[in-house]
Formats: sequence, C-alpha cells, structure tokens
Amino acid sequence: MLFSTPKSRSRRQWLLPLVAITTSLATHVAAAEIAPHELPSYHYGAPIRVECMNRSSETGEHIETPAHEIQWIPFPMCEETKAPLEFNYGIETEQNCTIPMIDDPFFHLLEFYIHSDAPLACRLPARPPPQVEIVGEKPHVTEYVPLVFALAGTLQLSHMHISTHMNVLLHSTPKHHLHKKDSGVLDSATAYSTSPLTHMEGSSTRRLVIGDPLPLQFSVRWFPTPELPRVEGKVEWQGMGGHIYASTVFYALLSFGAGVCVSSVWFFGSVLPQRLKGRSLGGATPLGYGGGVKDVRSTNKMAVYNESRLNYVWLAWFALSIPIILFIDALHFYPSSWYSSPSAPLHIFHLARQDYIAQYNDPIVQWSPSTSVPGSHDSWIGLFLYLEFGFTLPVVLYGFFLLTVKRKGTTGRDELLFLVYALETALTTLVCIYDVGYWDPAVYSEEAKRTMVLQFFGPWFLVPSIMAVDMARRILGRIKVADESVEERQRRKGQ
Repeated sequence: MLFSTPKSRSRRQWLLPLVAITTSLATHVAAAEIAPHELPSYHYGAPIRVECMNRSSETGEHIETPAHEIQWIPFPMCEETKAPLEFNYGIETEQNCTIPMIDDPFFHLLEFYIHSDAPLACRLPARPPPQVEIVGEKPHVTEYVPLVFALAGTLQLSHMHISTHMNVLLHSTPKHHLHKKDSGVLDSATAYSTSPLTHMEGSSTRRLVIGDPLPLQFSVRWFPTPELPRVEGKVEWQGMGGHIYASTVFYALLSFGAGVCVSSVWFFGSVLPQRLKGRSLGGATPLGYGGGVKDVRSTNKMAVYNESRLNYVWLAWFALSIPIILFIDALHFYPSSWYSSPSAPLHIFHLARQDYIAQYNDPIVQWSPSTSVPGSHDSWIGLFLYLEFGFTLPVVLYGFFLLTVKRKGTTGRDELLFLVYALETALTTLVCIYDVGYWDPAVYSEEAKRTMVLQFFGPWFLVPSIMAVDMARRILGRIKVADESVEERQRRKGQ
C-alpha cells in the first residue's frame, strides 16, 4: 500500500518491536543450544598438532602470558617433517621425530622431565576448530585433552641416558556405530618411555650430551573407546584371577543349564515314555502313559501335534535365548540398582556384558537410545531391539512353555508362529552380518570381523534358518494331507 491509515501505523508500532525481540531470542537460543554432535569432529587421518607447556629452563616453572594464562608452544621441530610433532586421527604407525640439536636450555629441561620435577605436559585439541561462526556470538572455545610425555632415563654428571622409544596411546570418545574411516572426537591420551633401564647396545636408550640430536620414536596406537589397551582381544588385568573372566563363568553356567534342560527334556519326553509304554500302569503315571492311553498317531493319517525329535533342538535353542535376551540384551533397560553394584542380583550379567564389550567392542551391543549418535544412521538397531523385546521374547517364552510344560509337540498354528519367528531372527541377524563389513578398518581388523561373524552372529543366522526350513516342511506336510483329504472326500462323493 502506498498510503497507511493511523490505525495501521499504530499496529505496526507495537508489531515491529515484537518481531525484533522474537528474532533476537530465536538467534540466542539457536546459538546457545549447540549439541555436542553438531560440533566438528576429526576425519580419518586428520592431523592433530601437539602443543606443550612453555617452561623456564632455570626453575622448571611454567611461563605465563600477560593475561596470566599458561603459555603453550608447539612441540620442538622434527627433522623428518620440518614441522612440529603431530599425530593423525585413527592412524596407527611407527613415527620418528628427531630433534636436530639439544641446546643447553633444552638439556636442562630434559633433566627436569626425567627427574619428574616438572612433567613434559602437552595437550591436543579434542576437536578441530569450527569452520562456521555466528556473527555477534562468542566463538566456540576449543577444548584440549592433556598429553603427558613420561620421559624416562638416568642422569649422570656429564651426560644422561634417555629412553627414546615411547608408546603413545590415544582414545576416542565411544561411538556406538562405526563406519569405514569414520570421524571422531579425542577423549584421552598418554605417552611413556619403554625399557628405560636397558642401556645395552641396540636398545632404545641413548646417551645424550649437549649438542647431540634426540631421535624420538613413537609407537602410536588408537583405541575407539576409553577402555584400557587390550592384548589379543582380552583385557588381561580384568577378571577373577588367571585366565578366568566373568564372561567365562557366565557362559559356563549358561551351558550347564542348557545341557541340564536338554537332557531332562530328552529323558522325560522320549526315554521314560518309551519304557513306560506297554506297562499296565493305568493313567496314574506323571506323563499319562500306560495301558489305557490311546496313541492318536495310530488312528489319524496325520497327528494334530507334531512330535518330531527336532523339537528337542528347538527347546534347547529357546532355553539358550531366554537368558541372553532377558539378562544381556535388555540389561541396561532395567533400573541400574539391579545390576550396577556388586551386591545387585544381576551384577554377574553386567560383568559378562562389560567383559564382552571390552574384548570385542561390539557397537551393536553398546547401542542404547540415550547414547545413540544422531546422523550416524544406526536407528535400525533400536528397531531391532524393540522387535526383540516385543515379539521375539514372547515367542521364545511360549515355545519353551509349549515344549516343556505341555509336551504335546507343535500344532499348525505353532509352526506358523515359529516360522515367522525364525525368518525374523535370521533376517535381522543377516542385516547385522552385512553391517560388519562396513565397520571402521582402523578399529576392527579383518580377523576381529571374522570372529564376530562366525562365532557370534553366524549361529543366530544358521539355527533360525534351519528352524524356518523345518517349520515350512511341517506346514507343507499339513497342507498336503489336507489336500489329500479333500480329494478323498470328493472321490467318495463321485462314487
């Protein structure tokens, strides 16, 4: 409109300040509510520059800036790269960094470091700097992870012996679903000298005087979680002594219980009834066998209940599945007071689950709704968990009840239900097997992936697949008998 009335002008007078206030609040909220997953993270192979605390060579005290903050300087220049020391995210390597010449001030600082009067305290940025900043807002403050180089050696009057080989352990924040060459955030780091007491020829311990070069060798290793380093896939210092771990005890008890269950069912369901058949014990026996019991399979072309011996196999499978679903997969959905403390009733299952995660770092087992990473495309794990608790668990409980308490075999409706269960279990497990191929090779070796597929996911695909074939065969047999009955009735009517 070219002209405005006094009424419209008064309306705009209170409307414009309201719009300005609303826009300002929206901008402030958007800037304030930056979630951690929206901040930048390191890409695979990204350089991470090392900064160290600047210290006085006379006293070893740290030096402050005019703003009374600790002054950080780059790590000394490496002769190999002509640049300060840096590590690459996710890259495990043997890295050399030769400091060309040790001058007098740095030599005295090395004395402080080796004597532990002052540590060689350094730091690494936990994340790369953000590429986008909001105008008018305070820039994001970079967070740093401390990295202390524990240099070791011995001091002499005219020289020193220093262990130049160092192990560098770098931990990433845990991600519950890792992809090939995945990105990540630094969680913690440490570095320490190895074999500092060995001064023999050929060892990593060097005799050092002022003016000599200092050849440092770093064995860099990355870990996808803050868990302690592992040896051959096992946490050697975790367990109950020797090579016995909580998971070992759990699986031993589970195997014993499954063996007892299968043996009992086989005895009471097959051996004992066969021995009681033909004996005139009447109907007072616990299983109802005796002279007065009529075998329905002798009078019908096809029994209502299928009593195949494979039912014992499926019973053992159901008996094995119940504790795994209830006490392993669903454990963290229970109140923490049920499993966290050593006196909690489910603590043994918590130890077994933690030991399994520490050994194999299974991202699917570690997934939970509260710790899922938005944008990582792992929401299907939650769907599979809800399907497991809402469908798989009730079917497994029913199957165990059917084959132990009723002891009548399976009906057509049972076989259809078990067919759907077997197909669902095999399909969801096949998705997990396929996903293993996309796990980050920097975190999971080919041997580790093969172990996951063959030892853990493989049986949960193979056994339900065999069950699906068995149930389909039974259902097709019932359909065949039904068709033959219909044809027989039609033939009689035609006569």
